[in-house]
Amino acid sequence: MNSILAVYKKTPLVIRLVLGLFIGGMLGLLCPEQFMWMEKLGYLFVTALKSVAPILVFILLTNAIVHSHIGDDKGTTYGLKRLILMFFTSAFIASALSIIVCSLYRIHISTHDITPNIVDVGDQSLLSTFVNEIIYNPVEALVEGRYLSILIWSAVFGFFIRQSEQTTKQLVADLAEVMTKITKLILELAPIGVMGLMFHDMVETTENFSINFKDIIILFLAISAVTFFIVNPLLVFLMTGTNAFKHFPALEKSILYSFFTCSSAANIPVNQQIADEKNVTKQLSTISIPLGASIHKPGSIITINMLALTALYSFNPDADITMMQYLELGIVSVIASICTAGVPNGSIVLIPIACRILNVPDDMILKIIEINIMISFIRTSTTTVLNSSSDLLFTLAIDERHKNNSSELVDNIINAKRVRIREENENAIKKALQATANGSDKPE
Repeated sequence: MNSILAVYKKTPLVIRLVLGLFIGGMLGLLCPEQFMWMEKLGYLFVTALKSVAPILVFILLTNAIVHSHIGDDKGTTYGLKRLILMFFTSAFIASALSIIVCSLYRIHISTHDITPNIVDVGDQSLLSTFVNEIIYNPVEALVEGRYLSILIWSAVFGFFIRQSEQTTKQLVADLAEVMTKITKLILELAPIGVMGLMFHDMVETTENFSINFKDIIILFLAISAVTFFIVNPLLVFLMTGTNAFKHFPALEKSILYSFFTCSSAANIPVNQQIADEKNVTKQLSTISIPLGASIHKPGSIITINMLALTALYSFNPDADITMMQYLELGIVSVIASICTAGVPNGSIVLIPIACRILNVPDDMILKIIEINIMISFIRTSTTTVLNSSSDLLFTLAIDERHKNNSSELVDNIINAKRVRIREENENAIKKALQATANGSDKPE
């Protein structure tokens, strides 16, 4: 048994993941009935990640605030303001892009064969949803994984613990170290979990795949690809002056995990581990990655806008939308994606909010929610990949900019010191020569 574990640990992670994908895929295609128990492996892996992620986020973010310079005379955590600006800029670009593309290429979906489930779309306002997240019980937020509440409460705890004794601060740091080790232990089981997830996906895809919605799937994938390969690298270059494509190899692991787990929350430990492997400043990554998982949702924004416009054009192909409706839809989709972070079945709240801006009737809203469920096997995976990998990409770019600027600053300081020393030596030599010359001129 020890020899098997030794071989398992020595085998590179990429090879283990590929083997897990291959085995799970082949069993899911060839003999799914005999290996249905394998689905539980994937379920257990995702459950373990989702269970550890809320506590990990709470402790790491609290620790980062406790040991950061936020609010004191030394300044703020480097790059945090720029990173938040990148998050919101990316979100608004994704919103504008999805609205423009979906308005130019109008999708009409026949819904006569869909019998919508009875879904309570609710009339809960965006403001009440946001307020409820702020005042949510912190213990229940940790249990249920409501990340907007977790972020707020961890910030509160962090700022007050900063005023505590050093022993309390050290306890928080030790807890962060413990949670990091637990997370690494769970990630060691990733190949087995990925095998179960791949088996589940193959079975679900072969059973539920429908070509009826190929247009909306293709358009969604196209917008997501443009955002991932064009918009994000361009934004990184404009905001940091760095080449985003050289960070793409580091995103492979994040993409793989997020595609199969379908959860930005579950992928937080993965992104954190990648950031640590790339020597990203801990003070930055422990804040940026959980923060991005909560407030940066370009994939979700694309989904909201696309489904809302699809519902409108399916109901009324000749509908005219005012500029104010476009603007309201774009802004609301960004804010809504933040307010419902971690809320169970958040799309059931988001889609009606967006549809009602466009005056889509309730029966059409129910149908578009049903379509959302039917295409979820590809939409959820792609959305999570775009959301989670973008968080890691922006973090890596900001960190590189910080280190490059720091290096330039150090070089300038060193060079300035060398110039000053050289000038001082030259002045000393001149004074010595002048003194010698003055001494030789005196009469004996």
